[in-house]
Amino acid sequence: MVKPYDFERMQPALSLGFCPGSKETGRYSIDIFDKFNTEPIASASIAQVYEAVLNGENVVVKIARPGMMDVINLDLDILYDLKFIFVKLLGIKTQIDIDGFLEEFKIMLNRELDYRNEALNMERFRENFKNLKQVRIPKVYWELTSDNILVMEHIYGVPLRDFRTFSLDKRKRIAKLISSSFLRMVYIDGYFHADPHPGNIFVMKDGGIAYLDFGAVGKLDSEIKKGMYSIFYGVYIKDVDLAARAFLKLARKSPDDIDIHAFKWDVDELITRQHYGKGERHSDDFVKLALKYDLSLPRTFSLLERALVLIESTCLDLDPEYNIMSDVKTLSKEIARSKYSPARLVEDFQMEWDNFYDLMKNVPTGINDIFESVKMFKEANVVKQENAIENRRFIISIFQNLFITVLLIASITLLVLGQKEPDLETIGLVGFATSIILAAIIILRKK
Repeated sequence: MVKPYDFERMQPALSLGFCPGSKETGRYSIDIFDKFNTEPIASASIAQVYEAVLNGENVVVKIARPGMMDVINLDLDILYDLKFIFVKLLGIKTQIDIDGFLEEFKIMLNRELDYRNEALNMERFRENFKNLKQVRIPKVYWELTSDNILVMEHIYGVPLRDFRTFSLDKRKRIAKLISSSFLRMVYIDGYFHADPHPGNIFVMKDGGIAYLDFGAVGKLDSEIKKGMYSIFYGVYIKDVDLAARAFLKLARKSPDDIDIHAFKWDVDELITRQHYGKGERHSDDFVKLALKYDLSLPRTFSLLERALVLIESTCLDLDPEYNIMSDVKTLSKEIARSKYSPARLVEDFQMEWDNFYDLMKNVPTGINDIFESVKMFKEANVVKQENAIENRRFIISIFQNLFITVLLIASITLLVLGQKEPDLETIGLVGFATSIILAAIIILRKK
């Protein structure tokens, strides 16, 4: 816990456009609460949390520390400036998207400082876990929430960092609940808590857990979620080829781009550690593998990897024999139920039917387009054939004219020579007559 600011120092952050019940227009007033304890119950680098009572209900009020956005942006600018030093010192290869990671981190921090985003995140998590009674998410009081103030339900429980007060059996049950609920976030919802450290998880009296502080969340689109699960499942069933193929697909790399035999050897080693390495953290093995083979993973993978490290570390503290692979079988069944549930099948059928209907609706237009294309093709062929015939006629005409001309010249020559040789004169007359007849025939045909 960071040393808290005095409440007077927090007053500049208490600005809200118009707050019902405020004595001063345009200012947020704690007078709207039945009670408000000005001593914070929690204090972090960017916010402080206070207890209050609102209309008879116990709530907590989270207030952003004033001026934190400027401090964070300055720190990020320094990180950008020193990026090349870290790349050299850590030996990070060029394919790792450092700029992408820093940009993702910057976006996450800026969203974390807007409590309306956090409130939206809480609503979405409440919806995702509404049928799981063992996982609680606080309710949001929207009418009193702004960009720098968040009012929510007061969740009572024991912070997970005080786990040593629990029995070993209870710790094992909690570890399994944390692990299974987080895997559900990732592989079923594609929407996960990006900062699940022990201070953000409470243990309830009934043995359930509550997640708090939803400023940092990660999102996985369907393609990345499917790719991640393929890797995870390949490791679970100890299928080296499946895990390696899925990993390379996620990194958009071809097996020809790397030493595939060495890569599969390392994947096999990873699988061995995941299954048989008791009491050890293994969730960062994937990043180490990506670094070794210069594989560029999606931006959101960095957030997920950090969250998995926190979850695995927490679960190992609770249960020294914890192994994340033990939860995959249950997860696979839940994924199958989610994917092939009657409601999901009806939704998929409706979507496919809509696509089919649109396709059939456009069939007449498509057929007409085909006929038009065929017609144009035929017309083009006709024009092409006509041009070929015309060219052929032109060439024949040239040869005909050339033949008649040669015949006429030869006949006249023979007639001149025939004055001394009667036989040549006869041949000349026949040739001359023939050339005249042929020329007449050609002229008549052209007409």
